[in-house]
Amino acid sequence: MTNVLIVDDERMVQELFRHYIETAADRYRLAGAIKGAANAELACLRAQVDLILMDVCTADNESGLAAAASIKKKYPQVKIIMVTSAPEVSFLKKARAAGAESFWYKEAGTEELLSVMDRTMAGEHVWPAAAPVVPVGMASSADFTPTELKVLGY
Repeated sequence: MTNVLIVDDERMVQELFRHYIETAADRYRLAGAIKGAANAELACLRAQVDLILMDVCTADNESGLAAAASIKKKYPQVKIIMVTSAPEVSFLKKARAAGAESFWYKEAGTEELLSVMDRTMAGEHVWPAAAPVVPVGMASSADFTPTELKVLGY
């Protein structure tokens, strides 16, 4: 049984993730759900956590990326799937640098979250090839270089 910690500040997302875990009760169990990334490490200390679904940006502007890096140093056996609804192109690189095993876009994920969880727990690293294409004014994010997107705040 894999114990899953949900770290996301949106109540509806937490409920959706809980639902996914409940539908796979034969292999996943909810270890807890918190709103702030700053408390994720403490949650790992208090309960056995095998997998974290970590939002990139959480309550009070806390960084899920910073929390992931800290957790991986103290609990390298804990697997982390970074999740976000923001199409920020730098998040993929930052999540890899933090030591996350996988990455999933909430709205634009081409794979089901449970599949990403299963594959991650099996030792696979699941990463999208690129950030999703989003509208930027009259253009799309695919029309810009990474530097231009950074300047634009994407």
